[in-house]
Amino acid sequence: MLADRSVETVSAWLKQHPTIDTISRDGSSEYASAIKKGAPQAREVSDRWHVVKNLAACVSVVLAQHLAQLRRAEAAAVKSEQAERPLSKLRRPAQRRAIAQAQLARQAERMARYEHMLELQKRGLNSAEIALQLGVTQRTIQRWLAAGTIPYSGPRKQRTRLVDPYKAFLLSRWQQGCHNGAQLERELRAKGYKGSGRALYRYLETLEPVGFSSRRRGCASVTRQTVARDPHPLLTLSAQQATWLFFRRPEDLKPEERETLRQLRQASPDIEAAYHLVETFLHMVRSRTGEQLNAWLAEVQA
Repeated sequence: MLADRSVETVSAWLKQHPTIDTISRDGSSEYASAIKKGAPQAREVSDRWHVVKNLAACVSVVLAQHLAQLRRAEAAAVKSEQAERPLSKLRRPAQRRAIAQAQLARQAERMARYEHMLELQKRGLNSAEIALQLGVTQRTIQRWLAAGTIPYSGPRKQRTRLVDPYKAFLLSRWQQGCHNGAQLERELRAKGYKGSGRALYRYLETLEPVGFSSRRRGCASVTRQTVARDPHPLLTLSAQQATWLFFRRPEDLKPEERETLRQLRQASPDIEAAYHLVETFLHMVRSRTGEQLNAWLAEVQA
């Protein structure tokens, strides 16, 4: 065990062992730099656990996006809006693309679940019934209702922003069907909002993960749909739970898990394609048939 994982410490140790020809590492950029500096002759590889973990992270993003769509279809009212619209994109701070996509997908899932909760509350369901519908604990529902804003995961405390006190109002107007950014900004200014328009639009974009356009959104009335008392199995799934179903051996799944996986695969052709690709990749990993990797990558690209 080395004293730390700094480039200097690792590269110094590698230089003392010049016969090393293969190094297994994770995705750390410090390890990558240390290897290039201390053992340029070595081949860098990734162990099977990290390879599968990285694949699971990608699949989780895909599933989070599709689960968010399913929850919106269930919780939101039947709206007569345009099926396809060109959407503008806001400028974002520079950040890694994969991290940004994962954050947006998870935020969309949380937002969809929160909207579903509010919809059920309006229909008179108590916290216990809502918890059953969403597949979470009753305490979680009570905490979300008390917070009055989007549920964030993880212990990290969000930095206070000028738009924060107005999020409940914006969410309410959004659910009423008003998706016009300029209109919402005027209403917020009238309520005393002193923040920038850009901060407001950044928040509005989180309400719709595929993007937000202030020009093409209008304010419309919302027609509500009936919510079934028995929750659809897929609506209680988190992205992490769905990913776990993808990566476990089929013979290890319980009958109810196999049924949930079947419904999940049938929910979308993209989900079925993703499952097939995961299944093929795991077979390569378990059978050590890495020579099939190039063909698999070509199938993914296609």
